[in-house]
Amino acid sequence: MVEGLTVHYNPAYFADSQTEWSQNGRYTGDTELDLTAEGREQVLASAQVVVGPGNLIDRNKLAGVFVSPRQRAQQTFHLLFGDKFQVTTTSELAEWDYGAYEGLTTQEIHALRREHGLDPGKQWNIWEDGCEDGE
Repeated sequence: MVEGLTVHYNPAYFADSQTEWSQNGRYTGDTELDLTAEGREQVLASAQVVVGPGNLIDRNKLAGVFVSPRQRAQQTFHLLFGDKFQVTTTSELAEWDYGAYEGLTTQEIHALRREHGLDPGKQWNIWEDGCEDGE
């Protein structure tokens, strides 16, 4: 570190866009799904507003780029930036492990939990109750 030098980090987070499952309200963790055509259009439209000089993500000021290994995240990144950046793909950014709830809707999860005798007298809360066989 150089004495008197101040380094500023401005992290930016950009989530992947619509997949078939997110469009249908299904929980998507490690299942590999492509973006839908609408999802790709959403990313490209967002890029015009979010990416560029003076915007949230200025390509000229990026010091590092980290991307989830999920193909939908990789597709989102490439739609935003093309192949112009060196990217670190890391499982540290991988999506939540929904376990037995992967691909289910909230309503289906509530029904499954009732069948398993879980949540008597209350509704499931992912942050408090977690996911069976997942996080």
